[in-house]
Amino acid sequence: MAKMSLTSLLDGASTQAPHETAEINEPITSPPTPAMVTAPEPPPASHEATPVPAPAPVTTPPANSGRQPNYLALERKETRLRFGQLDDLTEIRRRLNKNRQGRGERLTENTLIRIAIDLLLTRANDLAGSTEAELRKSVGLSTGGRPPRRSADAGAPQ
Repeated sequence: MAKMSLTSLLDGASTQAPHETAEINEPITSPPTPAMVTAPEPPPASHEATPVPAPAPVTTPPANSGRQPNYLALERKETRLRFGQLDDLTEIRRRLNKNRQGRGERLTENTLIRIAIDLLLTRANDLAGSTEAELRKSVGLSTGGRPPRRSADAGAPQ
């Protein structure tokens, strides 16, 4: 039997008796349905600032039970670092990963940042000031920002 187009088949279907069938070599698929579109949520009625909740107490997150990578259990927060901070973090991370000799978990710059935040949160009651320099001074850090970089030999065991 010759191939028939779907249109000619459908046109002829209305004139055929219900017991007749047509043979075609092309698969018949149902027509696509339009995707459901939901309207975007309207903006809030007022543009007042949302109150910021008090910081949660510092707690150690539970150990990852192996079901998913640790980073998927964490919240994302971006930050800007001063010149050299990322290089210093990378240097520390490399040294710590080299010293662990395959034991434990892989350490990242984000791991070190989380530890630094935990350390800061333990000193939250000591924080005082209205500028970064004043805040740094209140927890015993120099006001100049980045501490002097140690030489590669300074951290090596003797």
